[in-house]
Amino acid sequence: MDWSVFFGCLGVLFLGCFVQGAVGFGMGVVAGPLILLLEPQLMPSVIVFIGTCLSFIIMFQYRDSLSLRELFFAFLGRIPGTFAAGYLLFIISKSQLSLLLGVSVLIVVLLSVTSLKLKPTRLSLFIGGFISGVMGTATGIGGPPVALLLQNEQPERLRANLAGYFAITGLLSLVILHFSGYFSYSQFKYSLLMLPAPFLATYLAFKVRHRIRAEVVRYAVLVLCSLSAITALYQGLH
Repeated sequence: MDWSVFFGCLGVLFLGCFVQGAVGFGMGVVAGPLILLLEPQLMPSVIVFIGTCLSFIIMFQYRDSLSLRELFFAFLGRIPGTFAAGYLLFIISKSQLSLLLGVSVLIVVLLSVTSLKLKPTRLSLFIGGFISGVMGTATGIGGPPVALLLQNEQPERLRANLAGYFAITGLLSLVILHFSGYFSYSQFKYSLLMLPAPFLATYLAFKVRHRIRAEVVRYAVLVLCSLSAITALYQGLH
């Protein structure tokens, strides 16, 4: 990898990690499209790997607000969603998968801004977890389905629970990506070189967290989810 490309990827990941550290998710939304342009061979493995490491860091930072029992059904949904993504990567093109996911997330975003309120019920969490498993494993962008259901949580609780969810489920996604041929030793090696990004970005985000209001976090969730849908549609069409 060329040094300019390496530092470009590192800078993009730093920006994405800062956004996720401040809002609760969004690293894949911000960094995924740019990594795809800079070094396509690193997608989605580097996003999933760095996202998983990032989530463990944030989970530790906000451990006092962590309550994973609320996300039990999201975990249950993520498992079959992850295996479904591994299967889909074999039978359909990534462009077709991106189109499907982009449309799905955009529909959910539109529903969330209408009078219909999305509540984190057992069924909605299971479905959100399933879609998150498919998206997160296949494209590295698995935050929107679950984040939309938790958008009305207090910022620290939102960050903590999303981090715990992504930390545990990210490990499963990496295993599936490895056996699907999308996470080789070479990709693992480059992912390790990118580790300064999550450590530095989360430290900075943790320092400024008290300046971010709950309402700002909710709107940021909706904007990032919309961007992820548009990004997925763009990748599918091109």
